[in-house]
Order: sequence, then C-alpha cells, then structure tokens
Amino acid sequence: MIDRLIIYFLVYSFLGYLSEVAYCSIGQRRLVNRGFLYGPWLPIYGFGGLLVVIFLDPVSQQPLLVFILAFLLTSMLEYFTSWALERLFSVKLWDYSRMKVNINGRVCLLNSTLFGIMGLAAEYIVQPRMARLISDIPSAIIHPVALLIAMVLSVDATLSVMKMASFKAGLRRFREMRRDFNGRIEALVASGKKELAEELRARFEADMDKARTSFAGSMRHITLSNPTMTARSREILTQLEMLRSWTHDRKELIRRQKAELKALDEENLDKIRRRRNDEV
Repeated sequence: MIDRLIIYFLVYSFLGYLSEVAYCSIGQRRLVNRGFLYGPWLPIYGFGGLLVVIFLDPVSQQPLLVFILAFLLTSMLEYFTSWALERLFSVKLWDYSRMKVNINGRVCLLNSTLFGIMGLAAEYIVQPRMARLISDIPSAIIHPVALLIAMVLSVDATLSVMKMASFKAGLRRFREMRRDFNGRIEALVASGKKELAEELRARFEADMDKARTSFAGSMRHITLSNPTMTARSREILTQLEMLRSWTHDRKELIRRQKAELKALDEENLDKIRRRRNDEV
C-alpha cells in the first residue's frame, strides 16, 4: 500500500505542477515555472492527492460532501504549508493578501474553490483511472519504482531546502551588512567627517549592488518560481523587492540585446542582398 501511495504522490505532484504552470502562464501570458523544488512536481499537490485517496473515497457517493471536504482539507494544508515555510525560511512563498477574501494572505476563497473543484476531478476522474493503471503494475516492479521515486524526491527536497537556507542566509547577510554600515556612517557624520562618509557610502552601494547581482543570479530559480513571495519583516521585504527589480532589469536587458542583434542581422543581410544585386 505504501508503494502505491508514493506513486500516487508523484502523479498528483506532477499534475499539480502542470496545473500551476498553465494557470500562471495564462494569467501572465508567458511561460511561468512554478515550484519550491527543482523537478516538475509540487509536493503540496501530492499531499492533497493523498488526502483525496484517504478521506474522500469513503464519501464518494456524495459529490457535495466531496467538494466541501476537498475545499476544507486543501485549504488547511495550504495554510499550514505557508506557515511552516515562513517559520523555516522567514519568507512567504505565496501571498494572497490582494485577493478579496483571504486568511492572512495564506489561503484565499478563489484558490480554495478551485481546489474543491480539483478534488472532485481527482475523486471521480483521475483517481479511478490511476488506480486501475497502477494495479496492473507487477508486484516485482512496483516496489523498486516507488523506491526510486522516493529517492529522487528526497534528493530534490534536500537540495531545495539547502538552496532556501542559503537564500535566507543571504538575505540576513545583506541586512547585517546594511546595519553595520549605517552605524559606521552615523559615527563618521557625528564626528564631522561628512565627505568621507559620502565617499564610503558610494563605495558601499557599489559593492552591495555587485553582491546583490551575484546573489540574485544564483537564486534566480527561487525568485522566478515564487513571484508573489513576500515577508513580514520590512528589511527582508526591501531585499526581495531589490532582487525582483534586478531580475526584471536583467530580463529587459537581455530582451533589448536580442532585439538589437536581430536588427543588426537583418541590416547585414540587407547589405549582402544589395551587394549581390549590384554584382548581377
């Protein structure tokens, strides 16, 4: 039974990833990668799928109850996951504060309703078919497959947690550098060395910009996969906004460079065509 649950977990995690990518990409009119992990799977949907298997099957004869339970259970799961991740990493990976009906920005009525509908789809469409397919897998194969899935997900989760821990440490390092620098500047100003303070400020901002650029590049996966990431701390929020600004500026720079190269290529091709016409 455990082996089957592991496979269910992977399938629902993958389907959830596809749903999130499609939903966000349509809304933003561009391909948006989603997820806390590196692979194409979202564990929160995997756990949601297991809730369907465990709690909704016994009441499958009552679709309204299935919807209500899916609505409530997935909302509780999302709220707890948001709270736990914030406790661990000091940031909220998603924030629904701008939605009309939400609870602490962790869950909102729209998404919970969509989860309820997805619960209905999982119970009456996905789960019956997936159960039949998995039941056809020979017993000699299903255990190694489940073990491989567990290993891959464990490695991915470990690497992702390490990455997030590094992200948290980086933000903390920037805050500490800023506090230490501000203290030194205040001391210089108080001692009447304003010119030296301004010179040091300019150097510090240049060094911070370089460090932030390097940090944002190495953490690009986290910032792009969680575009609504926020934090309660004003200092952390400021750092996140700076990282988003850098990411946006970098994308715009790449877009302009591609446009300029394309224009240059077209100009060169035009010159070649004219030269050939002249030769003819």
